[in-house]
Amino acid sequence: MIAKRHLLNLSIATLFASQSVFADTLLDVYELAVKNDPQLKAAEASYRANIETEKLGLSALLPQVSAQAYYQDAEIDSQRKSVTSSSGGVLGSSSVIDQQSNTNSETESYSISLNQALFDLPAWFTFRAGKKITAQAEAQLAYDQQQLIIRVSEAYFNVLRGRENLDASKAEERAAKRQLEQTQQRFDVGLIAITDVHEARAVYDSAVAQCLGFEGNLAIARENLSSLTGQEHNNLWSLKSDFPITMPEPLDRAEWVDFALANNKLLKVSTTGAESAYQSAQAKKMAHLPTISGSFTASKEDLDGTTRYMPSSTFATPPDSYTESEALRITLSVPLFAGGGISAGRRQAYEQYNAANYNAQATQRQVITNTRAQHIAVYTDVQTVNARHQNIISTRSALDATEAGYEVGTRNIVDVLDAQRRLYAAMRDYTNARYDYVINVLKLKLNAGTLSPADIFHFNKWLQAAESVSLSDRAPATSVKP
Repeated sequence: MIAKRHLLNLSIATLFASQSVFADTLLDVYELAVKNDPQLKAAEASYRANIETEKLGLSALLPQVSAQAYYQDAEIDSQRKSVTSSSGGVLGSSSVIDQQSNTNSETESYSISLNQALFDLPAWFTFRAGKKITAQAEAQLAYDQQQLIIRVSEAYFNVLRGRENLDASKAEERAAKRQLEQTQQRFDVGLIAITDVHEARAVYDSAVAQCLGFEGNLAIARENLSSLTGQEHNNLWSLKSDFPITMPEPLDRAEWVDFALANNKLLKVSTTGAESAYQSAQAKKMAHLPTISGSFTASKEDLDGTTRYMPSSTFATPPDSYTESEALRITLSVPLFAGGGISAGRRQAYEQYNAANYNAQATQRQVITNTRAQHIAVYTDVQTVNARHQNIISTRSALDATEAGYEVGTRNIVDVLDAQRRLYAAMRDYTNARYDYVINVLKLKLNAGTLSPADIFHFNKWLQAAESVSLSDRAPATSVKP
């Protein structure tokens, strides 16, 4: 008997262990999203592309070296007529000679040149603009990575939210069904009127419809989560009932705002973008100034060949040649008139800077507003969770009292049904308040610029393998620490 009991316990333990293995934690989903989320992959590609802007700007300030070589094998056939004269007699005599030649030649040429900008302010400011673009790209990638944490967390906890709401809705449906059956039995023996049956049936039908709606919400939440990873997640770990609900630290809202102004990643994106636009405007402004460049070129050319004449000539010489040259050049370029393009480019660049500067100001104001709003939300959520938990206790007690009154005839069926609805609504409100708190805490850290994968690890520690017990079968435990 003891052996059988041990075997049974081992089987149960193995079953629960296997369920835990296939369950996905918040950390599991986040790691999959990092690998598979196309939005993050696009952000990473944009980052790699944008950081090359600085190198492109630097290249215009560094020496430019190029080399050239060519080989030529040529054959030239030519024909010409020449007139010759003789001195015999008074008039003499002349003759026409057709002379043909054939030349074969091989030419090898080599050259190398070096160009260096000596004074080029547009290129210098373009390089400085590129440095700001690199800083902007780094801030943008950091913000996109933080956004992934928010998107994963919202999608994950929305699935948990949907699942718990569905559990409460199913429990409400079962309770409404039991109440309908009991009401029908009372009517059958003549204890109550048919109107009570109709009331109970209406509540049951409403609970069924409500349950279908929560099933749809849960399915949609799972689809949203799958879109981040490319995989289905039907078995997620749940948030523990003793998860601590605490006030934001520090409690002073102004400290969060000051910290956000110094560390918010989106604000850094906008400010560095404005700084880059200013440097680009300076580059366009300096386009009116002269530029000075230096160059050095060394070349070598070797030509070897043979020429045959028909008829032969004793004065024929081969077309051989050898040339070496070196040249040092300083070039001053002054833009005198470019059809108004330089002035138009300067005005355009400064207006683009003005737009970027105004956008940075708007972003700063939005960061201040969002930080304050999220701090208020977290502060309110803590109190709300506490109030929602107390409401469950109160509505449960009210339901017990109403059911007792109904048994002795002091309460009617409508009172019982209303008390049941209030209890399950309180359960769902409590669930939603807890998950609202989690999401708002993460968003507060996003605005402060401190959100990181460490927060994923933190919340992951407060997860547990999903329980098979429905929400209606357990009393909600408080973990509120105001």
